[in-house]
Amino acid sequence: MSMNRGDRDRLRDESFEQERSRSPISPALIAIVVLAALILVFVLQNRDRTDIDFLVVEVRSRVWVAIAISIALGVVLDRVIAMWWRRRRRRVD
Repeated sequence: MSMNRGDRDRLRDESFEQERSRSPISPALIAIVVLAALILVFVLQNRDRTDIDFLVVEVRSRVWVAIAISIALGVVLDRVIAMWWRRRRRRVD
């Protein structure tokens, strides 16, 4: 008894899905583990304390905390400026 092309394709797709579902390690999981390891190394290498002076505020903090806060503020500032820019362009058009 021969199978038609549709049956063969369906069987191949089913076997492919079974093979794919057997692997417990996904690329996203690998990326998360690598990112977590990099963050851990970053924190461990930047544990020293430093003085931070900004305008009239003086704070003593760990280097990794200061860098993380700077990155977060930069991301927020980028998003705010991007939203403002899009609104401005919409009004002009």
